[in-house]
Amino acid sequence: MGFIETLKSIFSKAIFRIFLALTLLTVVASVAVLHFEGQQNPQEYRGLWDSVWWALVTVFTVGYGDIRPITVGGRLVGIFVMVSGATLVSLITATISSIFVARKIREDQGLESINFADHIIICGWNNKAESIIDTLFSLLKTRPPRIILVNELSEEEINSVLDRFRKFKVKFIRGDYTRNAPLERANIQDANTIILLPNLDQFDPSVADEKTLLATLNIKSSYPKKKVIAFIMISDNEIHVKRAKADEVIVSDQFVDFILAGDVAEPGLSNVVNTLFSAKSDHRVATAIIPARFKGKTFKEVSDHFKTQQKMLVLGVVAVVESIGVSDFLSSDSSHLDAFIERKLKEAGRTLGEENKTIVNLNPADDYIIQENEKAVVLI
Repeated sequence: MGFIETLKSIFSKAIFRIFLALTLLTVVASVAVLHFEGQQNPQEYRGLWDSVWWALVTVFTVGYGDIRPITVGGRLVGIFVMVSGATLVSLITATISSIFVARKIREDQGLESINFADHIIICGWNNKAESIIDTLFSLLKTRPPRIILVNELSEEEINSVLDRFRKFKVKFIRGDYTRNAPLERANIQDANTIILLPNLDQFDPSVADEKTLLATLNIKSSYPKKKVIAFIMISDNEIHVKRAKADEVIVSDQFVDFILAGDVAEPGLSNVVNTLFSAKSDHRVATAIIPARFKGKTFKEVSDHFKTQQKMLVLGVVAVVESIGVSDFLSSDSSHLDAFIERKLKEAGRTLGEENKTIVNLNPADDYIIQENEKAVVLI
């Protein structure tokens, strides 16, 4: 944009024009009153600064009375400043109020951009969504997350949700989460995690999974480093969402068959599972950061540390292996150079795939050596 266009843009704003008029009024009134009062009232109007002070006090109707005109010309200037100043100040107040009111309305309608950082974006909606939000706040009590909801719920429905979580930093963006515009208003570039929920209020399970797949492809193509957790309804779609580079894929009712059958074969198993995976339980499965001094130490040493110092039972370790997307620049044939690059990457704990991989190692041997990027899986 050129200089002239920039000036036109600035002058087109009503608030700027009002402030400009107020500034001109102050300058003109200060010069005029000094002209009339400078000779006959020099003890009060000693210079231009005293005139400016009088003009501002009059414009904003403060009325200190420390400086006042005594000539006819000065008082006529004062009357003009009173009337004009009251009008301009009212316009400024109304304009500023309208800006804030309009912004609040747009925010309530989900049309305003939100400048959160390191936040969680939850896309879509179903009957599990509020429970997921509740669980997030339960698990992260010490550092409650900022959450932005992106969906197309009705105003009444979304207001009910926002009212429930009013004490937390939950915001709303209206729009189709398979498109870039709503995600950009949710500041996806600074987000920590994106959760994709099947939109069962609008679509049947198969169509909802297609939307999840499309959203995953869209997000990963524009923001490949962002963590995406996809919740799908049909297990056959899991492989497609994984190919779309979702970091984690959760299938609805994935463990129901195991829990039901297990409760028959091993009575009480369902109660154990409920205890282990409930945010409200006193004893549940979680991950914990392994102190740096234990890198290169054995699993038994780490297990003893958590047991004695933190009263936690270590079940195993988990690690996210970060990939380097270099498969494209390797040649199609199996050259010695390509084999060398691949071997070195694997030695460094990296892969040639585009997606990160989560590796879980439960109940490892006591002499298992703890790696740099591993966390402990613990029972607290």
